Amino acid sequence: MKHWTLSLSTAAGLLLAASFFFTPSATPKLGAEPEAAAQERREGFEDMHRAEEALRNARAILAAAPGEYGGHRDKAIKRVDEALGEVHAAIEHH
Repeated sequence: MKHWTLSLSTAAGLLLAASFFFTPSATPKLGAEPEAAAQERREGFEDMHRAEEALRNARAILAAAPGEYGGHRDKAIKRVDEALGEVHAAIEHH
């Protein structure tokens, strides 16, 4: 039981960390160098891929947890799936 509680805590932590990837970043200042803007886009793209990986890991941990936890586990999986959809849309928009 302790192991699954730790796993759920880990998954919650991953979701919290991944949520930081979805906060709007500062927009480049006017007159910024084109190369600097391109580098920022590349870094953002890499961040989105790391967020996608973290969400996939969180989903796997949640899915492996035994029990229903009052339906909250399934709700958490659904929200992770929604977040993954948003990450995919953001990556394709890139």
